[in-house]
Amino acid sequence: MSAVELAVRKVKKLSNGQAEELLGWLAEHPPRKTAIKPFPKSPRRKTKNSRSTKKLIAWYDSIRGTTDWEPPRMPEELVSRKPLFQ
Repeated sequence: MSAVELAVRKVKKLSNGQAEELLGWLAEHPPRKTAIKPFPKSPRRKTKNSRSTKKLIAWYDSIRGTTDWEPPRMPEELVSRKPLFQ
């Protein structure tokens, strides 16, 4: 439950005298004019990671299909011809 919802519940329970006293106090104390900084849309780390990911994908796309490299294979003389299970 939010702070506003809790405050509304408490105000609803006030008697008429208490409500008038609260309204008088609020009239004497106007709200402060403070600049509220909005939260950034996304954290910096996410932006940096996103940028790095985009660079990596661009690099991968640029080299894809440009090589005929294959993973190294074990030499034939080292491969056992015995069956594993008997």
